[in-house]
Amino acid sequence: MPMNLRIVCPDSCAFDGTVAFVTVPTTDGEMGIAPLHASEISTIGPGYVRVCDERMGQVDHTLAVSGGYVEVSGDKIIVLANRARDLATVDREEVQAQIQGFEDQLSVLSENDAHRAYLYNEIAWCKLLLDF
Repeated sequence: MPMNLRIVCPDSCAFDGTVAFVTVPTTDGEMGIAPLHASEISTIGPGYVRVCDERMGQVDHTLAVSGGYVEVSGDKIIVLANRARDLATVDREEVQAQIQGFEDQLSVLSENDAHRAYLYNEIAWCKLLLDF
């Protein structure tokens, strides 16, 4: 019995398709979702959504997410993520260059500059993309 998974961000739909099994990084730990899973809403933290298209144990897609919510209802799974990106599309050199640029910006800011929090969040996102 297949399920429908949608991973939606504020500016795009990162994934929309039929799946056999999904794992989601909730704030309480990783949650596996198989057909006939009980209805549930949970918060997700930074981590990886692993998608099995055909059968459990065979991961076909891995997407990094930075946080948000997951809703399971019947055969539908909806992930509302702040950010999501399929790791198959990540250019490691480009992301490493972005980290260097953010670190360069941090080096010229005072310790009290509010922009530092934004830069730390961007660096954390980039590292999530590279750490898999």
